Amino acid sequence: MKLKRLGVLAVSLALAFSLALPAQAVSTFTDVPESYWGYTDIMSMYSRGYAKGYGDGTFKPDGKMTAAETLLFCARATGVNSATQEKISADRKEEMEAIIPTEIQSWANKEMAVAVETGVLSTAELEALARAGALTKTITRENICMYLVRAMQLEPLAKSLTSYPLNYTDAEEISPALRPYIYILTNYGIIKGMNGGRFAPKGAVTRAQMTTMLSRALTFMEEYGITAELSEYTTYSWKGGTITAVTTAADGSTIITLRSEISGAQSYAIPADAKIYKDNMRSTANALKVGQYVRLNMTSRGTVNEVRVSGVLTAFTGTVSSLADGKLSLLVNGSVRSVTIDRFTEVMVGKTAGDRSLIDEEAGYTTALCYEDETGHLAAVKFSGGTQLVAGLVESVDTAVNGTVTLGVTQFNGVVYRYAIPVGAAVTVNGALGSLSSSQVGRYVQVRVNNDTGEAASVAVDTYSKYVQGPVKRTGTVGTSKSFTVTDLFTGKEETHVVSDSAVIIYDGAFKKASDIEKGWYVTALVSADLYTQVSAYPGSVTVEGTLSNIVYDTPTRLSVTLSDDSIVTYDLDPAALPTITRSGKSSSVDKLLIGDAVVITVRYNEVTKIEATPKDANLTGTVSEINMNASGVTLVVELTGGTKVSYSISEGVSVTQNGVATNIYSLKPNQTVGLVTNGDQVMSIDIISSGSTSRQLTGTVYTTNNSGTTRSMVLLVPNTTGGNDTVTVDVKNAKIMAAATGDSVSLNSLSYGDQVIVHGSYDGALFVATIVILQ
Repeated sequence: MKLKRLGVLAVSLALAFSLALPAQAVSTFTDVPESYWGYTDIMSMYSRGYAKGYGDGTFKPDGKMTAAETLLFCARATGVNSATQEKISADRKEEMEAIIPTEIQSWANKEMAVAVETGVLSTAELEALARAGALTKTITRENICMYLVRAMQLEPLAKSLTSYPLNYTDAEEISPALRPYIYILTNYGIIKGMNGGRFAPKGAVTRAQMTTMLSRALTFMEEYGITAELSEYTTYSWKGGTITAVTTAADGSTIITLRSEISGAQSYAIPADAKIYKDNMRSTANALKVGQYVRLNMTSRGTVNEVRVSGVLTAFTGTVSSLADGKLSLLVNGSVRSVTIDRFTEVMVGKTAGDRSLIDEEAGYTTALCYEDETGHLAAVKFSGGTQLVAGLVESVDTAVNGTVTLGVTQFNGVVYRYAIPVGAAVTVNGALGSLSSSQVGRYVQVRVNNDTGEAASVAVDTYSKYVQGPVKRTGTVGTSKSFTVTDLFTGKEETHVVSDSAVIIYDGAFKKASDIEKGWYVTALVSADLYTQVSAYPGSVTVEGTLSNIVYDTPTRLSVTLSDDSIVTYDLDPAALPTITRSGKSSSVDKLLIGDAVVITVRYNEVTKIEATPKDANLTGTVSEINMNASGVTLVVELTGGTKVSYSISEGVSVTQNGVATNIYSLKPNQTVGLVTNGDQVMSIDIISSGSTSRQLTGTVYTTNNSGTTRSMVLLVPNTTGGNDTVTVDVKNAKIMAAATGDSVSLNSLSYGDQVIVHGSYDGALFVATIVILQ
C-alpha cells in the first residue's frame, strides 16, 4: 500500500510540474524539434497558455494523458476568463477540497472547479474518479472525446443525434454511449483516427495528440463563436419563449413573437447584427423558426444582442420529492427525474410569475409542471400546492360571531392582506403554541398561506421584537451616525433612533446605506437596544392593480381586490374622508364602483389616496326569465339572444346598476333586459337596461351627499336581509328635507355621514326620486 501511495505521489508531482509550473519561456522544447509532427500545435498551445512544459525544458510529447490532465486541458478550452475562474474557484472551494486528493489540490482545484461549472463533468463523476483513484491514471481515448465535446459545449448536440455512423475499422469496440461524441469530433475534423483506419477507443492518448486535438477544437470553437455561457456568472437581462411568428422588417431586423408558458406573449426585434446560436454554434436568422424555444439576451438598454435557439420544449409533470439548492427531483410515471433551476429558468408559484427567487424550499410544493428544451435545460417550471411565506406586522385580528378569525397583515410596503385562519391552523406566539389576539397588533408575524385556498396554514407571531412602521418624518445625525424619525402608524407616536452601523437597509429591493435614507420613505424598522438594526423601505406611494371583487359599505367601507395571482388584498375607506375616485378617467364616487371593475389603487403611507376604476363591458345580454330567492341564495335565469337560457347563482353583494346608478339585486324583475359581466360561472356585475318604476319608502343611513351644480343627491346605506347594507342613490332635487324633531326644513349640506333618514318617493329605474326626506 505504501509503494502504491508513493507511486501516486510521484505521478502527481510530475503532473504538477507540467500543469501548474510554467516552464521558462522557450522558442522550442528540447524534445520537440521543428521536424516533429506535432510541433506547430504544441508551440501554438504553449504560447496561448493551454499547454505547459516541464521545468527541465521538455514537453514529453509521448507521455500518456491522465484523467486530471485531460480535465484541466478541457477546462482551459471552455474559454472562461481568469476573473470568472477565480469566482468559480472561490464558490466551489470547499467542494473541491472535499473531493480532490490532497496531493494534487494545489494545482488541480481551480481548473477542476471550472471543469465542473462548465459541464465538462458533473460533481458526481468527479467524485467517482477520485474514489477510484483514476484522476492520476491514464485515460482512454474514447473518454477523452466525451470530455472534449462537453468542453466545446456540444453535448446537447451529441445527445440529440439519432444516427452517428463511424467508419473506423474497430468502431464496434467503441462504447455505444460514447459513439455520438466520437462522431461529432470526427465529423468536425477534431480527430482523424490512427494508422490503418483504427480509432483505438480503449488506448491511451499522448500529450502531443491531446495538444493537437485541443488546437483543432479551439480553432473550430473560434470559427463558430462557441463559448461557455454560465448562467450563475452573468448579469444581463433576458427573455425566453417559443416562437409563434417570424417576420423580416425593412431594415433587415427580424421580428419574432414569443409565447412563454409563464409570462405570456410578446414581440421582439432582433437586430441584423445580433448573434444567433443554435446547438451553441453561430447560426443565422434562418434558425428562428416557429415552434423553436429561444432565449434573448439583452443589453443594458434592452436591445437584443444574442439569441440562443434550443429546440422544442417538452413538458412533463411530476410529484415533488425534493427541492434544495436549485435541484428539483420529481417522481414522473414511477421514475425519479431531476432538473436544475437556474437564472435562465422562469418560475411560477401558484399564479405568481417570476424567477427562482419566488421559490420557497420549505413551502412543501406537491407537484411541478416542467418545460425542458432539447439541450436538457429547464426553461420554465410551475409549482402547485404547498404554501408561501408572507411576513409583515399584525394589522388586525377580527373574530366573527361564528368564531371565524381573520388576520390582517400589513406588509412592509404598507399593503394590507387578510387571511382566514381555519380551525386547526397552527398558531405560535414567540415559538410556543398560542392564539391570536388584538393585543398583537403592530407585532411581527409570519404566515404560511396555502397556495390553493389562500387560507393561512400556520401563523407565527413575535411579540418580543419591536417594530415601527410608517413614513420617515425627518432625518438627522448623532455624532457620525444617521438617525431618523418615524410616525408609527400603529401607535401614532413618533419614534427617533440612530441607525446601527451594521444595520441591513433595503429600499424597494435594493441594498442601501444609512446615508441614503430620505424623508418620505415608508419604512418598517426593527428597533433593538434603541437602535434601528433592520430597515425595509419603499416609496411613500405604491400602486396595486387588480379586479374589484367585493364592496362592503360600512364603517369603514371595505374594498376587496383580487390580484393576478388570485390573492386578495383589502382596503378600508373612511366614509367621512373618501379618496379621489375616477371611473373611465372621469371623476366618480364610491357608490359607482362595481364588482368586476379593473382598479388601480394608490396607497400612500398605508392610506388609500386614489382609486382608478375601469369598467368591464358586459359579455352577455338577455332577458330575465326567472328570479328565485330562498335561504341558499338567489338564482337568476336569463334568456340570451337566440333563445338559450343560462342560470347563475348570485350573491346579494353583486354589483347592480341602472342608467349608471347603483342599486341592488332586489331591483331585478322578470322581463327586464340585462347585461351581465361574467367570469366563468360567476356573475361579477349586472346592468339593468330596461325596467319599470315602483313606489316605496326607504329607511337608511346617509353615506355621502352631492350638492354641486344642478346635482342634488345622496347615497343611502339601506339594510339588507344578510345583515349588511345596499347602496341606493336618491335624487333630492325636488324633495323637501325636514327634521323629525322640529318639523323645520334643513339643507342637504347639513346632512352628513351616519345620519338616519326616512325617504318617501319612487324608483325611476335604479334611481330613487325623493319627495320628502325626514332626518331622524
